[in-house]
Amino acid sequence: MDVLLATYNGSRYLEAQLDSILAQTHQDFRVLVSDDGSSDGTLAILDRYRSRFGARLVLVPHPGAGRGVIRNFENLMAASLQDGMAGWVAFCDQDDVWLPHKVERTLAEMKRLEGDDGDTVPCVVHTDLTVVDEHLEVLGASFARHQRINPGDCSALTLLSINQVTGCAMMVNRALLKMALPLPSDTVMHDWWCALIGGSGRRSFVDTPLILYRQHGANQLGAKNRSLVNRLRRLGTDGPGVLRRVRRLGRETYSQAQALQVRLRELGLDDGYVAGYLAWRDAPWWRRLANYRKYYVGPELDRWSRLLFW
Repeated sequence: MDVLLATYNGSRYLEAQLDSILAQTHQDFRVLVSDDGSSDGTLAILDRYRSRFGARLVLVPHPGAGRGVIRNFENLMAASLQDGMAGWVAFCDQDDVWLPHKVERTLAEMKRLEGDDGDTVPCVVHTDLTVVDEHLEVLGASFARHQRINPGDCSALTLLSINQVTGCAMMVNRALLKMALPLPSDTVMHDWWCALIGGSGRRSFVDTPLILYRQHGANQLGAKNRSLVNRLRRLGTDGPGVLRRVRRLGRETYSQAQALQVRLRELGLDDGYVAGYLAWRDAPWWRRLANYRKYYVGPELDRWSRLLFW
């Protein structure tokens, strides 16, 4: 198994993450690291940890450094796939902390999910997380409940509009990597694209937090407070900005769904549900009103904002 660790100016929290990986109950893995052009002490930290990991810590050259997190993870995915040593990969952020049984529990569920034909069927396993602040003080015991989502109940169809598969809590198999690469230019996030590819295979959600998901103000995405009061407050203080972000996400999800349709057709897989989704998105909002809950999951305010502005 490969742990794919994408780094960029992560010196503040990287050591805690590396320590937590070393403390895993299952130790049969490599850590592949791709750096996006750090200018802090990230590379020096990685160099210090070489003696503790030994040959299991591999720094992967990144010819496209400086292009952002998506291409950084794509570099790692391609490196793992090309050398062919690992049957599974787990995505890893530089600022979290893995609980000791994270790898063991996720890998056991992956093997169960794959069964006897995992070499041909794309499989995804993802888990819940505990939301913590920069000092690891708990903000929410469950990320899913903190975000008011139900990752265990999402589907290939609903994933087209909202991603409920958190990348840093995600493991995918080699069959999925083959189907996912290369990442299209319309990929919103690498983990979302992998979750969409997994819609053609099998997915399992482990309803147990296995990661401390650190929030520190510089997260790429993060866990926002989604209570009605806080959301109305954001709308009142930055209404135009909120509207711009909603509209942008609408365009991005549509383009990503188009890219998925192309990929499924290239692979000779069923793209009917994606075609239906795109046709539904093309209809005027009043025609979509009758069945918008089929496509848009989550809080009702989210559903209505998508219906009206996408």
